[in-house]
Amino acid sequence: MLSIPLGLPEFKVIKQELLSYGYAIHVEKTETQERCPHCGFATSSVHDRRTRKVRDLAIFHQPVYLFVKVKRYRCWNCSQVFSASLESIPLNQHYTNRFGEYLYELCEGSTIQEVSRKHRIPYTTLERIYYFIASKKAKERQTAIEASSQEEIVLSLDEIAVKKGHQYETVLMDAKAGSVMGMHADRQCDSAINLLSQNILSKEMVQ
Repeated sequence: MLSIPLGLPEFKVIKQELLSYGYAIHVEKTETQERCPHCGFATSSVHDRRTRKVRDLAIFHQPVYLFVKVKRYRCWNCSQVFSASLESIPLNQHYTNRFGEYLYELCEGSTIQEVSRKHRIPYTTLERIYYFIASKKAKERQTAIEASSQEEIVLSLDEIAVKKGHQYETVLMDAKAGSVMGMHADRQCDSAINLLSQNILSKEMVQ
């Protein structure tokens, strides 16, 4: 089988398989020591191992699933058991960060319903991914605004179809940066009022 470069430096590839549903790539974290989130001490004492199945970007138009061997460590200092941290995969999610971003961008240019059908992802799953990333981007934007109160911002208030011809959301964006600042259900006047009432911008920044 062709060896596929993964492009995720935190992992080393153990095995690759081409199965009926796509590529199965077995990986584990290269780092063998973790810092305890409870007390801050570093430990390499492995308590047990578990495997997580995670969706990743497609290769050669074939779906890719990572089978991640996740180590759980026991802290030498406080005896707490904790899982290894993963930079490439959101906490408690079954997809990589880059796959989630890819789906988000597709939904921005289409509808959740259409992307769900094309990529064979359950609608509710894709909807959850989309709003999770949209919320994260809104928080990141808010942090950037607070860090630079002198930044000139041009607001864009628009709508996006989450179900073609049936369901819409109102979106508040930074037109210059192209980033989402907030979203609200429906496309009524009340939706716009709700968005503009969330203290996304201070009164001093509005010109």
